Amino acid sequence: MTILPHITLPLLLMAALTSCALPGSISPNTTHADELVKKLGKPTETRAAPQGGEVWDYVYGPAGTETWRFAIDGGRVVRSKEQLLTHERLYKVVPGTTTQAQVLDLLGKPGGVSDLALGPSWEWRVNLNPEKGYFVVNFDRQGIATGIAVLMDMRIDSGDKGDR
Repeated sequence: MTILPHITLPLLLMAALTSCALPGSISPNTTHADELVKKLGKPTETRAAPQGGEVWDYVYGPAGTETWRFAIDGGRVVRSKEQLLTHERLYKVVPGTTTQAQVLDLLGKPGGVSDLALGPSWEWRVNLNPEKGYFVVNFDRQGIATGIAVLMDMRIDSGDKGDR
């Protein structure tokens, strides 16, 4: 009889975890906006899309390494989904050219913002397979990117136990 509580708790935890959807599992053209909110919760950011409808961002920072963007049409149907923090998108940020608004459009809301002497600095935690790190964009006071950097996340245990 004492084994039942030991089995019940893990089963309940598994049921709770599997009831949560992952952003990548959302199917465009078949998922309604209400269903998206039910599965993923309230979006982090919403804004009107230039072509009509809305754009919803789900930011999983500052500790997470994903930001998902969903395009919602006028009928409130999810038309597309995109993971924003990819190598391709990160390196579309061009120092001397890209504005803060363009960076937000490319990468979504940063996980961290610092105000440095020369201007703001934004960072996103990213998956740099096989490791995780931070993508940093520095701006001047006019809001133009002045530089980018990739920093490895030193807080993650690499498995090296040193001299022990």
